[in-house]
Amino acid sequence: MSAALLRRGLELLASTEAPRAAPGQAKASGAPVKRTRRARAKAAQALKLRNSAKGKVPKSALDEYQKRQCQDHLKANLKFMTSVRSTVSESVTQQILQQNQGRKACDRIVTKTKKKKKKAEGTVFTEEDFQKFQREYFGN
Repeated sequence: MSAALLRRGLELLASTEAPRAAPGQAKASGAPVKRTRRARAKAAQALKLRNSAKGKVPKSALDEYQKRQCQDHLKANLKFMTSVRSTVSESVTQQILQQNQGRKACDRIVTKTKKKKKKAEGTVFTEEDFQKFQREYFGN
């Protein structure tokens, strides 16, 4: 958390406890207050930095911090999951799991496939077919 947010939060907390005059403002005692050159420059810079949008309320630093924090939903999720007891068929759960799998090869489930045994390689033609072909082709 930044120092500016912390300072803003402390200012907001202080303003809720007891309303006070803003720092840098003089109490109206009737007499004009003389300021040094540095004090006037600092006051002018504070006026420039002040939020100038009409109707805009400064945000609480604590609310901003809590909003940005990651919320843990584990308890609520566990409570919901344990309270809901619906049985779904095995085929539906397998279909859901299959749809949610990635498309990469490392995400796929390896299934064992049976390899077919290779038969001894042989020719379809017999010796007689070769003889017949040789006679027809070469004319012997």
